[in-house]
Amino acid sequence: MAKKRKTKEQKKLADLRHDFSHTFVIKAPSETRIQLQSNKVITSIVTGQNQTHTNSYPYLAKDLSKTAVLTAVILTLQIILFAALKNHILAIPGLTY
Repeated sequence: MAKKRKTKEQKKLADLRHDFSHTFVIKAPSETRIQLQSNKVITSIVTGQNQTHTNSYPYLAKDLSKTAVLTAVILTLQIILFAALKNHILAIPGLTY
């Protein structure tokens, strides 16, 4: 069965639905509230220049720390395995050091 394709009229209607018009804010308010994915609200006071602090990836630090710990554990196990094979504590048949 053939795949049903959109007609030009359907594409035009979809394009109108997806019309992205962004309004630019000239001046940021003195207090900005940012809502993270974990439903915590952080209030930051903006002084001087217009600055906005958005944490687009709140899970990034947690993921990087997990990756660093896992990498350290793997490297440690590799060094221990190498030392055990080098000192003939562990022997694998057919493998000579």
